[in-house]
Amino acid sequence: MRSYRVLLVRKFPENPTLGFYRHPKLPSSLLGRTLVRFLHVTSPADVVAFYYHNGFLRSYEVLFTDTHVYDKEAYFPLEDIRGVQREGRKLILQINHVGRILPHTMKLGSELAAELMQRVFDLIVHVPKEDMIERVIERRANLNLASVQWLELRDEVLRTIDLLYEKYQEGKLSLLEYEMLREDLLRRLV
Repeated sequence: MRSYRVLLVRKFPENPTLGFYRHPKLPSSLLGRTLVRFLHVTSPADVVAFYYHNGFLRSYEVLFTDTHVYDKEAYFPLEDIRGVQREGRKLILQINHVGRILPHTMKLGSELAAELMQRVFDLIVHVPKEDMIERVIERRANLNLASVQWLELRDEVLRTIDLLYEKYQEGKLSLLEYEMLREDLLRRLV
């Protein structure tokens, strides 16, 4: 999964007055209150940036890790965002979900916050993805077929281990099952 950490650290607005915070200046008290609501984020160290606005009768929170974005209603990979539109204090994100584009409405505390957040999502949508593919092709150009096949196997094994770890975190696998499956996969690389 693609990491957007560098982009978020460089481009996410840092304005505590409006409720925008980014690494390394994340206030621990607000971050702690926010993390309680997002159970899929296991550590404060995973948070790269977040938005927090405490309005009358409700709060608005959006949390970014290097690969995902979370709000009160949903979370999804940043690489699945295909577009964003703003309507007042709401953003309508176009999310790629299993080949279909689905809308997701994200509510923010003010129109200015929605405008700033729209800029962040526009940057995420327009990050050049082709550069990564070209770099991989360049690196593999001088390798023989057996080496390329081994690298593809390694990548697939690592992706599968990541999926198993997610299943373990969700409670769908025990630690023993996760360890046994991981060891079995790693033996295939030897």
